[in-house]
Amino acid sequence: MFNYSGSVIPIIFSVFALSYIYKWVDRFVPEAARTVVTPTLTIFISGFFTLSVIGPVGIYLGKALAWVLDGVFGISPVFAGFVMGVIRPASILVGMHHAMTPIALENFATKGWDMLMPMMFIANLAIVVVACGCYFKETTQKEKSIVFSAVLSGILGITEPALFGVLTKYKKGFLAATIASCVGSMIIGGFGVKLYGYITSSVFSIPAYIGPHFLWAALGWVVTLVLSFALSYLFVVKMEKK
Repeated sequence: MFNYSGSVIPIIFSVFALSYIYKWVDRFVPEAARTVVTPTLTIFISGFFTLSVIGPVGIYLGKALAWVLDGVFGISPVFAGFVMGVIRPASILVGMHHAMTPIALENFATKGWDMLMPMMFIANLAIVVVACGCYFKETTQKEKSIVFSAVLSGILGITEPALFGVLTKYKKGFLAATIASCVGSMIIGGFGVKLYGYITSSVFSIPAYIGPHFLWAALGWVVTLVLSFALSYLFVVKMEKK
């Protein structure tokens, strides 16, 4: 028995397969009946295929990914922080960051704690602070208001506005966020910062870190904040003025 609540990988593969099943079914259905028959047969076939093949395979792939990440942490938590710091900002851009949440939930269920979510928080912090630094690059009130709203959303845990509205505009800003994310994640990885319950990565998640690792988590936050803003100002405000 499999529980697909919170799963991502089976959904991605299922929709990918559905797109081909739809085209295959559409070839054999008369044009007059396609509006009703094609979607119905497509859902029936793809649903059966998903539950019997894609779903279980996707679940095991997710577990394999979790196993790989466990292996990376086994090699070195600092190295794991570097890997997470690199891939997290880019994964948000392509929507693959949701694939990390089931892994974190699996860690909570099997271990009682998780080290991925503190690194996700670091990446979110880097993205928001770099976007904040880009505020000083904007010249019009309209552009400044866009950045301000993106930063406000990021503080509440929604970083897509900062990424798509600001950091895709300033590519060096995205590089600054990735560097700061790597450094901060390596720090908290090295000190073994853990979370013992699931919570979204926003300013409201800070109380969840109160405990034996709070000082090390705070150190990672401060370093990430300072480095993000400094690199943002250097890469975007200073360098792009030349």
